[in-house]
Amino acid sequence: LSDEDFADGQIGVLTLLVKCGLAASNGEARKLVQGGGVSLNGEKVADFKQQLAKDFFNEECMIKKGKKTYHKVSLDA
Repeated sequence: LSDEDFADGQIGVLTLLVKCGLAASNGEARKLVQGGGVSLNGEKVADFKQQLAKDFFNEECMIKKGKKTYHKVSLDA
């Protein structure tokens, strides 16, 4: 992720899923979250309106879609 991806120092979980290529659109990402198919660092994402602060990505962040698709998210230096 780059600085341009963050609005006011935060990024929405739907935008994150689209940026990572785990969903083709915000609508598809919302359905994934509502269906319980998304987790961040091992914790299920329950609210599709969730905002993540830029500081959340200072350490390694694993985003999981379903049972088999994992992505590591980090900030560009």
